[in-house]
Amino acid sequence: MTGNDRQLVVDPRIDRAVAHIHSLPLRWSDRDEGDTEESVLARGWFRGAGECARVLATQARLEIGEGRGFGASWPILRRGAWTVAPAMPVALGGDMAVGIDGEYRDDSAGVWREAGGAEDLFLTPDPLQSAPGAPFDLLWFGDFERFLLRKGTLEIEDLFGVLRVPANPRLLDRLLVRSRRKEDGVLVDLPMIDGSGPQTIEVRRPEDLNRGDDWRNPSTFLEARADIESARSRGATIEAQVIGGATAIFEHDDDEDGWRLRLRDGRYVFTEIRVARRARTLSLCTTLDGEIDALAPGMRGRLVFDLRADLVTLG
Repeated sequence: MTGNDRQLVVDPRIDRAVAHIHSLPLRWSDRDEGDTEESVLARGWFRGAGECARVLATQARLEIGEGRGFGASWPILRRGAWTVAPAMPVALGGDMAVGIDGEYRDDSAGVWREAGGAEDLFLTPDPLQSAPGAPFDLLWFGDFERFLLRKGTLEIEDLFGVLRVPANPRLLDRLLVRSRRKEDGVLVDLPMIDGSGPQTIEVRRPEDLNRGDDWRNPSTFLEARADIESARSRGATIEAQVIGGATAIFEHDDDEDGWRLRLRDGRYVFTEIRVARRARTLSLCTTLDGEIDALAPGMRGRLVFDLRADLVTLG
């Protein structure tokens, strides 16, 4: 238990406010319609950050301040040393706090969130600064991860990696309405796509943890994977011998940021692999073979774990 956790037990009003962030999905809205606190809680989801902030402020006697986050204005609530905000599943009291979906800390620049393997600015209290992040359509928390719907893509993110899958009504109904027991009104008029697009997984690692430039060699990456026996470059292609005797041939492209492999012949768990260095962070992003169900029990965690091990090996 962290120091913050111990203090939250002493302050049940803030604890209750954070519990609402955990349990109530947040839809994007630029307006607060003024619904009563009782009707919002009975509805079971927040209609916008403004409504969420107003309810939390009432629950925990917090003062609402103007900040920036998710590419827009974003309320930040405070009382004494405590900081609370919509879409932030922890209360910060001056130290790092472990949330459902990652780790959070507060400093003079704002609130920082570590998830997917790297840390980014999450919220800034300066309303004149550029807002970090980007808008979303719907956000909620599971037991160990954050779900974020944006432009028809569902992102499932925890401290170690992020899975992106095409969203459709049936999937969201299963993950949110039935699994989390929320009313289906939370999904009305949300942007959807047909669900036939690719599934991708991304893991990241701070650049200063790398020992050299081995990450620039895609053959090194392939040979480090447990399911590949060997990899050999042949001009603009790389031929990989997969465990079990199969051969996978990848087209190989380099650029100033890193490299990309695209599967040309054969079968492999990934049809595309991209390694790039951006903003002092090394990113490994893969596109899954269409036959793999990344949402099958245990599959997402297994894939993320393996890719994180690969990224460490590259460093």
